[in-house]
Amino acid sequence: MRTIGDWTRLGAARHPAREAFVGVDGRVTYGEAAQRAWALARGLKEAGVAKGDTVGVLGGNTVFNAEVFLGVAISGGIYTAYNWRWAAEELADGIRESQTSIVIVEDRFLPLLNDALQILATHPDTIAMPRVIEQGEVEHLRIGEGVYVDDVDPDDALCLIYTGGSTGTSKACLLSHGAATANAINEYLDVGIGAHPEERGLLVTPLFHSAGLLTWLVTHFVAGKTTVLVDKFSEEDFVEWVGRERGTNSFMIPNMMRRLLQAGAFATPEVQRHFKALHTGAGLLRMPNKIEFIETMPQARLYFRYGLSEAGPMVTRLLHEDMLDPSVDGSIGQEYTLVESKLLSLDGDGREAEPGELGEICVAGPSIMTGYYGRPEATAATIVDGWLRTGDLATRDERGYYYFKDRLKEMIKSGGENVYCVEIEQVLYLHPAVLEAAVVGVENEEWGEEVRAVVSLREGQHADAAQLAAHVRNHLAGYKVPKQFAFLDAAELPRSGAGKLVKGRLKQQLGWG
Repeated sequence: MRTIGDWTRLGAARHPAREAFVGVDGRVTYGEAAQRAWALARGLKEAGVAKGDTVGVLGGNTVFNAEVFLGVAISGGIYTAYNWRWAAEELADGIRESQTSIVIVEDRFLPLLNDALQILATHPDTIAMPRVIEQGEVEHLRIGEGVYVDDVDPDDALCLIYTGGSTGTSKACLLSHGAATANAINEYLDVGIGAHPEERGLLVTPLFHSAGLLTWLVTHFVAGKTTVLVDKFSEEDFVEWVGRERGTNSFMIPNMMRRLLQAGAFATPEVQRHFKALHTGAGLLRMPNKIEFIETMPQARLYFRYGLSEAGPMVTRLLHEDMLDPSVDGSIGQEYTLVESKLLSLDGDGREAEPGELGEICVAGPSIMTGYYGRPEATAATIVDGWLRTGDLATRDERGYYYFKDRLKEMIKSGGENVYCVEIEQVLYLHPAVLEAAVVGVENEEWGEEVRAVVSLREGQHADAAQLAAHVRNHLAGYKVPKQFAFLDAAELPRSGAGKLVKGRLKQQLGWG
């Protein structure tokens, strides 16, 4: 396996004049990015960053942030990606957990950082106050010219990525250089990211998320292709970036894809001319959305994947060739080439689940995390005998296609029956009026928990609770039909930094918690 330093050196030698990063703050070639990263690595060493030290970074989808990632990685430091959508108290917790002595911050996020530091200052016994390096100071850190010879190995730590926190407190996943390389190889081999000669990948998910940093930026960097960093996602911005920068592919969550479809963004001349592949995951994608995309973009390929930060992040993928196959509709696909996966029976006897039997997805391979930073007990409970226990429930058929059912922590117990939120959500997405759906369990004295649903409708479409309940009943047993529906605009739905719905906050928002 290679390190990020290796890929930086090889990129500069193989295609020095090709653009590596393009963003709102400029563009740099592979040759320029390497020189700037080597100079920053020297400066970070001079500033006291030792191998294995965390370096906190608060930045957006910018060339600046991409360059900082390279510099920190080459220095031997651990790039610690803070979520700029956090509240000040959450950021303070992140800094405290990572125990960083240096935080590099873009100017626009300085007020958030200052608020977090004020919180930390009230508890000086928990952490030494970190040194703050503002955006304008980074240029002054760069020292010297030419190749910087690092002492980093593939097994050394590369980055800390915080989990989404959708089922509890965020934890920091520690991932190595080798893990990032393995994930990039998986993406190149299995779904062709970086394989197109003229590829220019649009990065629309945040760099503090594993999909943005590892699946998109690192994979394109390893493949020697251009990453176009889109700092703000909107339907109009997507079309503009694709047209101006000749964007060929992108990864986004299904809700973003549905927004673009509804707005007609994929039908515009710019997108039709340049765009060749859409990769989506971290949500649900059903046949109506697949058909709509493929009919709108017959020249493009569509991929769906399942993963989690702990896995580095990707585990399974559903290929373009499978998209319109009704026998695998709702599937999250088969495992990647370098991933080994299995379903562990819920009986507690340690056996693998039989085809069609519900089990917990377990993952092994070179891309999984080293562990949770500073949490040895949580790591030991999650990585058992080399297998990452994901806490995700699924079935698998005889061909190795997985079907995600639910998070173990989100499964609803109603009247003695197990009810899987995802199963009901998948059915709701089959209704033509539904743009987004979330199913939750709410305490009920008689049944233990009752099933409720929150729905966002497509613009210009109508459906009421009775119609949606009848729709679900046509597909599922009566006890799975939501007892209550709430209707919210998509903008009102609480989301994590990665754009996922946060069901705990949603229940609080509706007074269901």
